[in-house]
Amino acid sequence: MIIKIKIILLVFLIVSGITISAQNEGEVIDASKPTNFYSFIDNTLELSNQPNQNIFGYRGKVTYSPSGSHLLLGEVPLLYNDRTSKFGLGDLRVRYFYLPYKNYDNLIGAFGPSVDVFAPTGNFNDGLGSGRWIISPGVTVGIMAAEVIQFFPILSYQYASEPVVDFPDGMNTDATHGITFQVITPIVISDSFFVQVTPVFKMNNIGDEREDRYIQELFAAYSINPGMQITGFYNGNFEDKIHQISAGLTIFF
Repeated sequence: MIIKIKIILLVFLIVSGITISAQNEGEVIDASKPTNFYSFIDNTLELSNQPNQNIFGYRGKVTYSPSGSHLLLGEVPLLYNDRTSKFGLGDLRVRYFYLPYKNYDNLIGAFGPSVDVFAPTGNFNDGLGSGRWIISPGVTVGIMAAEVIQFFPILSYQYASEPVVDFPDGMNTDATHGITFQVITPIVISDSFFVQVTPVFKMNNIGDEREDRYIQELFAAYSINPGMQITGFYNGNFEDKIHQISAGLTIFF
């Protein structure tokens, strides 16, 4: 396990070191609003504590925004599962976000659709992947309640395919259809520090067997210079006793 952790840390340090030179120091960056699009590389170390297992790893994200209306994201996780003692690639993620409207002077300050796709590249039997294709289209709205507080509700549909591998007996092997509603609420503490508080309500399966969940997310970012942020993240799924924490370095370019 120690060797696996050292590999993950080495990847994190190498990628972070390579990308530091790419930072943009000329543009004023306000990443507190999810409808502000930027190009950046995000290097994150994470730990997911789950019943009977812990998953530790590195998650690399590259976000490219060719304009203020389009955003593309690619995500690559390298994970280690202490239950199976396996290390490898997790499920890859690709996201596209289109923002046809943004005017923060109005009550409805932004609007746009997005789609997330998760590919089952992680080994399910090793505890590194879901074993399913997941496709999640959604819609984001920006509500400018006041100058000091805004809300960004996101409504999305989630389709999970039938398993692409053999699941153990007793596990659900049907495709599932779910709905997620979340509200990202930025709290700007200063020019260099902000927090996002996000309650998440999930109906994982709107079929015969309901698996509704409440999840709480917290995200914090501190700018150490105009083109670089250090970040922290918490995701708490209290019903299933799953808690994830992460710390990262974001480089804008």
